[in-house]
This record gives sequence, structure tokens and C-alpha cells, in this order.
Amino acid sequence: MSKNKRNALRPKLDRSASRNVGRSGKEKEVVGKHSSRFGLVSFLADLIDELAKFDSPADAVLSNYFKKYSFLGSRDRGILAEGAYCWLRFRLRINHLAESGTGGVSLRQAKLALLWSGASEEVWAKGRPDDNEWLSRVININASDLAMEPKTCLPEWLFTKLQTQFGTERAYIFAASMLKGAPLDIRANTLKSTADDVTRALKAEGFNLEPIANLPEGLRVEGKPPLGRTNYFQDGWFEVQDAGSQWVSRLVAPRRGDLVVDFCAGAGGKTLAIAALMRNTGRIVAIDTSERRLQKLKPRAARAGVSNCSTMVINDEADPRLNTYYGKADRVVVDTPCTGMGTLRRNPDLKFRQDQHTVAELVEKQKSIIEHAARLVKADGRLVYITCSVLREENEDIVEDFLAKNPDFRLRRWVEVLNPNERPDGADQTTDTLRLWPDQSNSDGFFAAVLQRSKTAVLADGVVEATRDEE
Repeated sequence: MSKNKRNALRPKLDRSASRNVGRSGKEKEVVGKHSSRFGLVSFLADLIDELAKFDSPADAVLSNYFKKYSFLGSRDRGILAEGAYCWLRFRLRINHLAESGTGGVSLRQAKLALLWSGASEEVWAKGRPDDNEWLSRVININASDLAMEPKTCLPEWLFTKLQTQFGTERAYIFAASMLKGAPLDIRANTLKSTADDVTRALKAEGFNLEPIANLPEGLRVEGKPPLGRTNYFQDGWFEVQDAGSQWVSRLVAPRRGDLVVDFCAGAGGKTLAIAALMRNTGRIVAIDTSERRLQKLKPRAARAGVSNCSTMVINDEADPRLNTYYGKADRVVVDTPCTGMGTLRRNPDLKFRQDQHTVAELVEKQKSIIEHAARLVKADGRLVYITCSVLREENEDIVEDFLAKNPDFRLRRWVEVLNPNERPDGADQTTDTLRLWPDQSNSDGFFAAVLQRSKTAVLADGVVEATRDEE
């Protein structure tokens, strides 16, 4: 590569990342190191080394990295974030291809990640000519000719498990769908607006969005615009919520005046969706073991105009304070902790932070949680079991085990709960439980089961009669 061509490929970094005026000595050293030869390629190589430790969630690693190098401009941060997530999605393939060549492996990984994430040539081509010659060779390699891990970009344990449980074709389809980024979905908050109101308002602000089929309040936004900065978001007109999460929230089907317990509420995304379905009547109790997560719900509820929600922090699923709601809840939602294997488009690092050992640990926890949560369900009430995993042992196997131990519950078919205009495209309507595959529903992968308690349920303190019939 000629000297003139090398100069032409110099990346045009943000002024904040390339100027040394007013910088501290350390900042000048860092800026000089990264921008003199490799530019953002070198920054991404450093970031990849941090991500490869897999000791923290990827979004936390990126946040800390950008705080450390706060002089990076917004354009550069966007390029690095896209490159980092591309590396996580394609890590097994990128790392395999980067084993060839000479020099720093992380630099080659960074170059390939930047290229595949859509960065401009002036960004990924900066550096050694030999690396770019290597790049021109490896990008023409057919992925289907590679071994299983670099071919599917899934760890062997995960692909093998999917293959065993669902067949080879479904395993490959799932693997391919996980190499794409997740769409940006929002839910119109019917306590303050409608889907039509939100659509008109955001389009007037220059955003492109369309309704999601068979999801009454669901809207899909083009790209990744800063919706949180809009007045409509600040005024509570909508919440960011994946389409799959919206569908399983609707499976709760609460009635006005119900007592609903959200057993593993987290930051309350489903809590708010359920509260909107209840039209602020009745009562919904958001429960979690993390006070920090529940604290995030309070300002969200205030912004959304939710007034029927309270929170409870518990030590674990067996906390005696839960006895307050023993046999009293019309609906109990169990969005249980899981591997998150249905969210790999959004959280690609999870496939490297989980293994068969953690799956086994989670399964035992899930069995305990559903058993304790079920005690809160009143006669003729419902328990809705939810995961964002696609693995059978976290889904169908948990439900089958629970029903075998709890004969006063029965499985209610999901199509009996959702109206035809609420049923996700691609979902199998012949099965009792709802399973969402990302390639079919274009949402995160979810599983949900509706478990109905008998009208006369035998509890520890005797028989409890149903107070009103389910519709």
C-alpha cells in the first residue's frame, strides 16, 4: 500500500478525540498512542481485551471504558460500541480468523469487527498494510466451510443442546438470527396516550416508526435514535419495551380490581405494562430481591402515571414476609431469573458468561421460585411463568415438574388468553405454552405458560373457595 493511500485512509476522529489542547499529560499520552497509527482500531482492541474477561455485563464494560476515556466524542463512542457488539456476536468466528496473520491479534479482531459492523474504510483500514492484506483474504472465507463454533458463533455446549432439543435446522436458524442486532420497540402507555398519538408525535419529531403486527400498543422504531430525550418520553407517553416482553405481559390478562403480584419484578418493565392493562385499578405489588432494581421502578411509575403499584424487597423466594399475600393474589407473574439465551441479539455476551453448570444452578432456583410464588395464588387465580430463555430445561421441563407436584394447577392454553389480534406472528398456536423464536416474531426469545389454579384450592389453612369466576 502506497504512502499516499495510507495517508488517505487516516481516520477523521472527533475533534475531542484527536486534539491534545488542554489535555492532561496522561490524556495526551493515550490520544497519541491510539490516534498516531491505528486510531479507533487500537481503542477497540483495548476494549475487546476488557470485554474478553467476561467478568461484567458488556454494557457495564462499555460504560466504564467510555468514562475512562471521556475525551472520546459521541461519533467515536458509537463506532466503538457497534464494533464491540459485533465482536461479541461474531467472536468465535472473528477470533478464529484472527489467528492467522502477524502482529497483535486484538488489532486484527478489532479491524474485522469494525468492518463487519459497518464502520467506514477510513476507520478499519488504519494501521499496518499487512493487516489489511490479511483482511482482504479472510473476508472471502465461506463461513459454512468452518468448524461448528466459528460457523454458528455459538459455544459448542449451547449449539449441541439446541440441536438435541429442537433439531439441527432449528439450531442453525436460531444461531443465524442471533447474529443480528435487536430492533428498538416501544409500548404506548395507554394511561397517557395511544399508539396513534405516539406515532403522530414521534413522526412529527422526525423519527420513523411503524406498528407491530398483532400488538395493540407496540411500535417499532427505525434505527437507534435518542428517544429518551424527547418530551413525549419524559411525559410518560411510551416506554421502551421489546415486543416479546409486551406479548408475555398481555398473557397476564389482569382484570380491573385484581391483586397482581409481580414476583421477580426487576426494574419493572412488565409491571408498568400490567398496570396499564389494569387502568390503574386494583393493586400490583412489585417484588424483588434487589432494592437497587426496584428503586428504578419508582421514577418510571411516576413518569408513566401509575398509581396502583407498590414494591417489596425480599431476601429470597422463601421470605416469610410473603405470607402477607398467601392465597390472595388473582395473578402472580414469575418472570424468573434465567440464562437469557433468548436475548443474545441484545446481550451477546451472555453466551460466554453462561455454561452448563450455570444452567443447572438456575434450573434449581427456578423450581424453588415457582413453588413459592404459587403459594400466593388464590383459588381460581393464575400463575404466569415467564423466561427469556429458549432452553427446554428452563421452560417446559420446569412447568411439567411443577404440575406433577401441584395437581390443583392446570395448564391453560395461551391462545385462550390472547385475542386473535394479540397473537404474535409465527408463534405455534397448537401448543399449550407460548414460545417466541426471534427469527419468527422478530423479538427477543421468550417462553410463557399460564397456570390456572382450581376453583377450590386446598391451602395449608384449609379450603379456600373462589370468590369470582374467571372469564
